[in-house]
Amino acid sequence: MAKHFPDDKERGPYPKFIPYGESHQESLLHPRSEKYPYLIVSNHPRWRVHANMDDVSWFREIETCKVVGPDGYQYEPVWINPKDAAKLQVKNGDVVKIYNDRGWTLGGVYVTERIMPGVVYQDHGARLDLIEVGVSDRSGSNNLICPTNTTSKNAAGEVTSGFLVGVEKVDVFELAKQYPEAFRRKYHKGIGPVIENYVIEEEK
Repeated sequence: MAKHFPDDKERGPYPKFIPYGESHQESLLHPRSEKYPYLIVSNHPRWRVHANMDDVSWFREIETCKVVGPDGYQYEPVWINPKDAAKLQVKNGDVVKIYNDRGWTLGGVYVTERIMPGVVYQDHGARLDLIEVGVSDRSGSNNLICPTNTTSKNAAGEVTSGFLVGVEKVDVFELAKQYPEAFRRKYHKGIGPVIENYVIEEEK
């Protein structure tokens, strides 16, 4: 590394902490955190493999698998520390928008001490239920808003966790008025978004 990439300040020959670099400014120590004050942890999900098995109805009955919103939709959980929940004025079962300059997605609030203040947690890989193509999503697919740059200019790793977001409570019924087509799509309460929404049959 030292020999072939001596100018790579983000991925040096030995591991060390850097708050941010030329490829990424996803740090609470960066000025961007004034606009997006939370770090999102986004792991591989416990109840599915990426998007596979996101339609298993038994899993969806588990408290930490999905959160049923006031509209009956099963949202991807967003774990929020009680201190942050108080600041955001949210409680279990509320729906929040998770956003940054790349777009936004929704999630169902799960208040727990198991996530530290200043950090929220939402698994990645939920099946898409787009609101605006490439910009926003209802199902909690935060893959839409993760950084697109690789780990560094010389490393092709993805950066799908530990990036800056804002969080705010939303009224899903008002969103439904704003995006009626997206919120009227066919939905199965046991399996979530259905494939018929995205398949166009050829006319015979």
